[in-house]
Amino acid sequence: MENAQCNRNIWLLNLFTIGINAVFALPIIVPYYHDQLGLTFQDFLIGESVFAAVMVLLDVPTGWIADQWGRKKTLTAGGFMFAIGFICLLEATGFWSAIISQGVIGIGTSLMSGANSALLYDSLLAAGREQEFRKREGFRFAVMFYSCAAACVIGGYLYTISPYLPMQMEIVVVIATTLLGFAFIEPPRHKKTVEGNPLADMWRTFKYVTHGHKEIAGLIMLMTLAFATTKICMWAIQPYTEAMNLPEFYNGWILSGVMLLGGICGHIGHKIFPSLYGRKALYILLASLVLALIGAGVSTTWFGLACLTYEAFVFGFGMPRAQEAVNNLAGSAERATILSTASVSVSLGFIPMSQVIGWATDEYGIGNGLLAHAALIAALGAWSYILIERNHKRQKAQNEMNSTATGT
Repeated sequence: MENAQCNRNIWLLNLFTIGINAVFALPIIVPYYHDQLGLTFQDFLIGESVFAAVMVLLDVPTGWIADQWGRKKTLTAGGFMFAIGFICLLEATGFWSAIISQGVIGIGTSLMSGANSALLYDSLLAAGREQEFRKREGFRFAVMFYSCAAACVIGGYLYTISPYLPMQMEIVVVIATTLLGFAFIEPPRHKKTVEGNPLADMWRTFKYVTHGHKEIAGLIMLMTLAFATTKICMWAIQPYTEAMNLPEFYNGWILSGVMLLGGICGHIGHKIFPSLYGRKALYILLASLVLALIGAGVSTTWFGLACLTYEAFVFGFGMPRAQEAVNNLAGSAERATILSTASVSVSLGFIPMSQVIGWATDEYGIGNGLLAHAALIAALGAWSYILIERNHKRQKAQNEMNSTATGT
C-alpha cells in the first residue's frame, strides 16, 4: 500500500470515528426511556446489560469476521447495524422492543470495535509505518471523546425542541458516516490466530492466578468494582438531574464535561501522584468512589452532582494504572489474555451491579439507589481488601522463607 492510500485510510477513519461517536442520544436516553416509552431506570439498565452481554459474546466472533471478510466490509456492516439499532429504538413502543434495539446496537458496536484498530494498523504496516500506530490510535481515541462531548451538548438542546430529534439526528449522521466506509481502501490482511473466546480467556486466567498469581486476581476484582461503578455513575447522572428538576439540555453540558474530564485525566493522569500505583491506587480510588456516592446520595444538590461526576477522574486516572499494574505482574505469554479478562470482567460485573441500583432507584429514589450501591461496593471492596492483603502477606512470607532456604 502506498503512502497516499495509507493517509487516505487514516483521515477517513478519523472522520468515521467522529461520526460514529457523535452520540446525540447519549445525554437524553434515560428521559427518552421514561417519557416516550414509559420505562423505568431499571428497565434502561436491563437494556444496557443486554448491550454489555452482546459485546462480551461477540468479542471474538466479530474479530474473526473482520479477519475473514475484511476490515472495510466489517466496518460498514457495523455502521449500518448501529444505525438500524437506533431506528429500532426510535420506533420502539415498550420494554421488549427497546431491549432488542439495545442488542442490535451492541452487534453494530462489536463489529466496529476491533475492525477500526485493525484497519489502521494494517494500513500503516502495509506502508511500512507501523511505528506510528500508538500515536495515530491515541489521536483517534481523543477524537472519539471530543466528538461525543460535542454531540452531548447538541443532543441536549435538540431534545428541548423534540424528544425524537436527537435520535433522528443520530440516525442521519451514522448512515452518512457509514457511507464514508465505502471509500476505505482494504489493506492487506495480517491475520492473528484467535486464541479463544472471552469465557475461555477467563478460565485460563483463573488457572493462572490460582497457581501463585493471586495478586492479579485481586487486581481484577478491584478493577471490576471500580470501573463497573464508573459506568453506573455515568448513567445515574440523568435520573439525578431529573431529581434536581434541571432541564434536559443540562444533561448535554454535564455529560460533555464528563467526557472531556475523562479524556484529560487519561492524558495527564500519569503526572498526578506518580508514586501511587498497583493495588494501593485501586484501594484509594474505590474508597473515594464510595465517599463520592455517599456525597451524591445524601442529598440531590449541585455538590452531589459534582460527586457523581468524579467517576470521570477515577476512570481516566485509574484505568491506565490498573492496566500497568497487571502488565507488571503478568508474564508476557499471559498478559494480553489477562487484560482481556479484566475488560470482560468489568462488563460482566456491570450487569448484576446495575440491576441492584436500578431496582433501588425505582423503589426508593436515585439518592437511596446511590447509597445502596455505595454500601454494596464498600462491602465487596472490604472483602476484596482482606483477601488480597492476607494473600500478599502469605506470599511475602513464602518468598522470605524461600530466600532464606536458598541462602543457607
